[in-house]
Amino acid sequence: MSARPRPRVVSALSPLCEREIEGLLFDNDAPLELASRVIEADELLRTLQEEQGVEAVLLSPELSGLSAAHCARVRATGARLVGVALDQHERELLDTLEVDTSIDSTTTGEELLNAIRGQATTTEVSRPTPTPAPVGGEHRQKQGTIVAVIGAKGAPGSSECAVSLAGLAARRWPTMLIEADALGGGLALRLGADPGRGSILGLIRAVQAGDGALAELAERWTLKPEDWPAVLLGAPDPRALIDLAEPGAMTHALDALTGLYPLVVCDVGYLLEDSRAAHLHREALIAADLVILTLGAREPQLHAGLRQLDLIVGELAIPSERVRVVVNALGGPSRQSKDSITATIGEHLTARELMVDAWLAWDERGQRRAEERGKPLALARGRSAYARALTGLLDELFLPATNPKARRRRRRLPAPTTGPEREEVIWQR
Repeated sequence: MSARPRPRVVSALSPLCEREIEGLLFDNDAPLELASRVIEADELLRTLQEEQGVEAVLLSPELSGLSAAHCARVRATGARLVGVALDQHERELLDTLEVDTSIDSTTTGEELLNAIRGQATTTEVSRPTPTPAPVGGEHRQKQGTIVAVIGAKGAPGSSECAVSLAGLAARRWPTMLIEADALGGGLALRLGADPGRGSILGLIRAVQAGDGALAELAERWTLKPEDWPAVLLGAPDPRALIDLAEPGAMTHALDALTGLYPLVVCDVGYLLEDSRAAHLHREALIAADLVILTLGAREPQLHAGLRQLDLIVGELAIPSERVRVVVNALGGPSRQSKDSITATIGEHLTARELMVDAWLAWDERGQRRAEERGKPLALARGRSAYARALTGLLDELFLPATNPKARRRRRRLPAPTTGPEREEVIWQR
């Protein structure tokens, strides 16, 4: 057995699963420390908020009330999901829940340790292990408020929307723009910068290693182009996705940044299922207090966006009052009219207790000026309909200081402040 301390684990197993591997759980020479046992999914989330240092959850697919949303929230704490399958049907159920790894009743103690620690062999692997952090009301209030903005597949100008929102916000508060699309982005090319000199991957690794000089490292890696917010580029190597998709990696990195900037706009990719990239994006959405979905105006893009809405409010169980919908590129070449788009998606949004919260106009002149001047679109032509719509959305997302009470669905956030007791806010796309 490994000389390392026994990992702390929460058991979320059905009685049958627990009996099948009881020797690994309860014997005197068990390879793990059983921190707690739960019998239903909501209890699991509460337990992870209360327990410290939990490395993994042993999960039965038959756990009462279990859903994909519970699994995604467990991963966001930094705990690995180790599924326990007693037959082929249970293995298939675990696959749909996207657990990190699976074991069965024949698994040995050493194999269980490797599963918990994410090791493929019995060889000891030296790498930093993220310290699990609770996700919930108390933790989020202390660390800041997150607004997540995600683009639909094929939506034109999704990244530009995030860039422009960050640029407008930077006129009010110190703001950072992070490129966190696990499928790659184009900020480095647009800014003529080298992501190898510092990126979100470096931030994640520094947080995992518990580096005390995080503020100095972030300052060194951050780009500060003229007329832009501070920028942290995406990972230079797609293979870094392995690190980016580690349980809790994105959540902990974003929490660390809230201590450095009142507002962080994070450009997140559209993919939410069936890949390791989806784990990274889901963590950003789960941590959010508000989610903004950006759709393209063409019909295939609208339908792709509706699929994402189903994942957000259904599978991830994000309440509809935390979701905003933005339609992009209205009035552009070969685009549908506002009335046509409303007729296409109005009924679908109403069924989800949603509506279109902002209409972003096609701005060809602004795009040319943005390319010529090297500015975000909303800043290159500040009086355009596009800039006015984004400014209105920005105003809508934050409560005025004199009226801190939010309406039920139109949830709004306290405006960021820069004092020692500031409310720290993260934006994400």
